[in-house]
Amino acid sequence: MNEHSIDDRITALAPLAEQLDQEWAESTLARIVADESPRQAPRRTRRRVAAIAVTGALTLTTGAAVAAAAGEGPFDTVKDVLLDFADQPNTSGNDVGTIHDPLLVAQVEQSNGVVFAVWIATTSSGDICSASTTSDATWDGGGSPAPGDLEYGCGEYVVDLYDPDPNTIIRLERPDQLGNFFEEGGGPVLYGISPYPDAVAVHVHGAGVDRTLPVREDSLGYGAALPGATDAASMELTFSDAAGRTLGSRTLFAPVD
Repeated sequence: MNEHSIDDRITALAPLAEQLDQEWAESTLARIVADESPRQAPRRTRRRVAAIAVTGALTLTTGAAVAAAAGEGPFDTVKDVLLDFADQPNTSGNDVGTIHDPLLVAQVEQSNGVVFAVWIATTSSGDICSASTTSDATWDGGGSPAPGDLEYGCGEYVVDLYDPDPNTIIRLERPDQLGNFFEEGGGPVLYGISPYPDAVAVHVHGAGVDRTLPVREDSLGYGAALPGATDAASMELTFSDAAGRTLGSRTLFAPVD
């Protein structure tokens, strides 16, 4: 038997290719696309990164080689990463002048045992820098978070949580513009900075939450885990002074689509 006859027999034994059913293919594709389409708009979880909206004017990084010395606390690590950020070329931090000492805004232990923390630092140029623990950080509040567990930046733009339009972006020009309400594995967390220098407390009222939080004397920051506030569409924040007098109120709009 010659080579060609063997090839011919093998070809004859091969199964015939199935003809493409065009109608079946189109209907199947449509079904797959429909199955993969979201049936419900997901809850918007504006990132814990100090509500930072990344724009061309802001560079967030954890890539700078900053090594915290043994025994340093969170304050020193935060200061180191911000100073290093300002020293890098082509970042929004290299023209902010002197970065003043960062202040703790809030440090919140979440239900999963992981601590969320955020710091803010003003600068001699009037810009503002901030840092916060990342969503995948595992810091438990002891010692200092690793530099790689921090997100940070200067000259930032933020989502305006006091505007009902979730797409409103503003430049961070005052400390009290910094704040966020986010929900992750550890549950809902709220933090912010009082616009009133005399405030010592803020009452938070909304669906699933009705409590008073202390306001820090140094940064005027406040924050807490709010496990019952998952479905809150907005919150009323009422600030009061040491005498219990109301200084003013603000409505915070929760990050939902």
